[in-house]
Amino acid sequence: MLTSSLVCVRAVPARPVLARPVLDARDRLAERVLHSINAEGAIRGECESRVLESVLALCLMQRLDVHPVARERIVGYLQSQWFEQRLDPFHHALTASVLGWSAQVTLPEAVNAYLDGFEHFTSRRKRIFFNVVLEAVSGEDLALGLSERDFATGPKHQRWVMMLMRALEVLYFVGRGQPERVRDADLRALLETTEPDPNGTWEQYLLGHLVALLALSQIPKHAGEVVRRVDHLLEHQRPDGGFAFITSMEVFATSTAGLGLVGAGCEAASLYPAGDFLVRHQQPDGGWGYAIGVRQTDIDDTSYCVEFLRSLDPRRYRHAISRAEHYLLGMQSPDGGFPTFVTGSSSEVAMTAAALNALAPSKQRYPEVLRRGIKYILDNQAPDGTFERSWSCAHSNAIFRALLAIQALREGMSEAERVTAERRAMSYLRLSQNNDGGWGHVIGDESDAISSAYALITLSHFDAEFTIGRGVDYFIQQQQGNGGYLSKPDGSGPRPIAYDVPVLADNFALIALNHVISTHPRK
Repeated sequence: MLTSSLVCVRAVPARPVLARPVLDARDRLAERVLHSINAEGAIRGECESRVLESVLALCLMQRLDVHPVARERIVGYLQSQWFEQRLDPFHHALTASVLGWSAQVTLPEAVNAYLDGFEHFTSRRKRIFFNVVLEAVSGEDLALGLSERDFATGPKHQRWVMMLMRALEVLYFVGRGQPERVRDADLRALLETTEPDPNGTWEQYLLGHLVALLALSQIPKHAGEVVRRVDHLLEHQRPDGGFAFITSMEVFATSTAGLGLVGAGCEAASLYPAGDFLVRHQQPDGGWGYAIGVRQTDIDDTSYCVEFLRSLDPRRYRHAISRAEHYLLGMQSPDGGFPTFVTGSSSEVAMTAAALNALAPSKQRYPEVLRRGIKYILDNQAPDGTFERSWSCAHSNAIFRALLAIQALREGMSEAERVTAERRAMSYLRLSQNNDGGWGHVIGDESDAISSAYALITLSHFDAEFTIGRGVDYFIQQQQGNGGYLSKPDGSGPRPIAYDVPVLADNFALIALNHVISTHPRK
């Protein structure tokens, strides 16, 4: 049962005959997505510029006094973001610091305001990150009082966290005139991660790459090497002059597009290049990372890849699917949930639902795994019907994944538990629907296409026509002349900082339209 892609998971309320414009919108969008697959079988999934990385790149080049033309382009990008007057306190203070302008808040106020209400198992680490970065860019001493222990990582952390915390530790201690507290092994590791990579940068992770270079630039004996590596960094400067969080996410973009295209009825032969591309980039542990060359695998990408390959051709891709299932099964935590990256780290509802949806067709083989996973989801629903947002900015993302998993895997829970979870989530979606018919990231936010797509996936199966009808009307009105969709950023990384991969608006819009069409009768 392919819960995220194309099929109905339960008996739905009575629906009117589907209006022709919905079918037309889906067909136009499917054609656009299909034509975006490149010769390798991939959709590139490039990331747009972001203030944080652009500030770090400018600060680095300023200190090395290199690439004046590139610096001017970054300044232009940052000024455009500043004068839009939409920067949050943290990015406002960061931009003011690198441009030498006056900020309207102090640096500690900027961090506190930005992280206010961010309750997450990574909160302490994020506070360290934001403060050390602000110190490095501004040159101010924020009296953080940190020790080596505050930067420690272990087997429960993914590769990026280990690298980033190592770089932050160098920035912190060298910036305080205490280079003797920096280990040579850490410097060697940072040098290795900043070597030019044929796939772009280390793990396609521009943020970590920039922080590592900024840290190494403070070590005199490495300055020359850093200058040479900054030369390669210019290859990743975006057309608008800024720099992005990551270079691309071909795996995630291709798998989600593939799900949408299968649901839209595209011929399998036209999608085999995309399926074969994903199989070529499956990692030795059976999982997938988000892009080419990314060795850190994760639940999110692996789950979408499994669902796409199974929906496309389960026989052709049976070995890849089997390896991926083995990977997913090995990631379950003692609490029944699934983490994002590493066995033993904190479980997350959205990742748990992702894994269960991918494993659902094999549910007879793993009943206890699925029962424990469902219990974890039910136990972690908030009273208002939401779940922790994980890697999405939108509450509707975790809601659609969780409710579809609950419906696909009813064994192991009572009818009362299922109905209660469903009613809570539906109540939240009804209350958070805006007057224009769409949804934003959270209640009160302006509507956007991706948040609305997630909501429509859920409502297609669980709600009456009035709410979903208004949502579909909004969605059709948002389609662009080229058949695609525009949306504000939905991805979050490092959480809670949003990043924008524009093709994902098309991918999830297509999946949403498939769900709407699958649950409505046609003439």
